[in-house]
Amino acid sequence: MMAGDRHMPLVRDARESDSASIADILAREIVDGVAHFGLRPPPVSQVLADFLARGVYPWVVAADTSGAVLGFARASAWKSREAYTWTAEIGVYVRPEHQRRGVGRALYARLFPSMQAAGLRTIIAGIALPNPASVRLHEAFAMTHVGSIPCAGFKHGRWIDVGYWVRHLGEGVPCPVSPTTFETTARD
Repeated sequence: MMAGDRHMPLVRDARESDSASIADILAREIVDGVAHFGLRPPPVSQVLADFLARGVYPWVVAADTSGAVLGFARASAWKSREAYTWTAEIGVYVRPEHQRRGVGRALYARLFPSMQAAGLRTIIAGIALPNPASVRLHEAFAMTHVGSIPCAGFKHGRWIDVGYWVRHLGEGVPCPVSPTTFETTARD
């Protein structure tokens, strides 16, 4: 997408073949940014292993017309104890040259309904602070700030605060969490 381009990217379920692009996006964020608290970029094999082990948690990518991956969003387990089964943590990562062009919004517009379809009920997002653009994105999806942890991580020679945003997808007794179509169709 060129500057000023109003064409939205194609957002689709992630595939195994996207692992190298996702690893590249993560590596840039880990090395240069603070949105990911990893300190060493994961090898493609680790990204692929995480993708294959995702269970009910959707991963989506945004691609341009040539198929190049511009960004991705994923859901993952919040905690391992059974009562947390319906709660997931989300993350969205967009290549720097495509940020602030609607890619993150397009990714979340696909991710959130996929999470609800899988039976997930509570979405949690951690945001390294300050990051007004990320705060605006999450609040645009009806996520509410519920608190911050000062000095939650040490990266690039400084302490970084993390704020947490939450959104509930439903009330009452939850339905069983089950794999959705992304789990069976995401293979190449």
